Amino acid sequence: MGLRVQLNHLSNRCSNPHPCHRDFRVLHTNGVHEINLDFCGCVNETPRHIQLLRRHLFPATQKNPRTCATFSLLKQFHLLNLTSKVSAYDYYRALERLTDNTGVNLPKSRYRVLMRMGLQWRHLKLLKRAGRGNDPTGVLGTKPGELAILCPTCPHPGKNLPEDWKSRPATEQCVSFILSGPRTYFCLDFCIR
Repeated sequence: MGLRVQLNHLSNRCSNPHPCHRDFRVLHTNGVHEINLDFCGCVNETPRHIQLLRRHLFPATQKNPRTCATFSLLKQFHLLNLTSKVSAYDYYRALERLTDNTGVNLPKSRYRVLMRMGLQWRHLKLLKRAGRGNDPTGVLGTKPGELAILCPTCPHPGKNLPEDWKSRPATEQCVSFILSGPRTYFCLDFCIR
């Protein structure tokens, strides 16, 4: 129908648009869509991945994006994965069915791309919730375990242990084992009674 999406201009046409790839795909909650996209090539040009992010499109790569996912898709996938344990494979198969339920004209598979974008989305959400964007050292200053959430069942002196816990007999004290990973901590608690 001739629809073209123009990036980096609110509702105006760019004087120097750069057409995107002919097979640019957008993964959205209602399927996989092929769209015509123009990047801005003006004097005030910003990098292509930034232009996509400003329109709430998460690019699969920063250099030469051919596929992106909407923020709403990534939010939905993240929530479904956490709450009902929907795998990326099943989620993508459902997107294919929403696009073409006959199975005849399925779009080229973007399953691996969705997996990569999903992992990046989760990592960025962890960094955001930990406040790493406001730290002068930035993301690279993140130490192992800083993105972990404190386990509410683990014993923490001054938080969930009685004041006299050290003076109690050993049979009434809690023992905690911490297993550390590259950026997270996992704990196993045993209360000896």
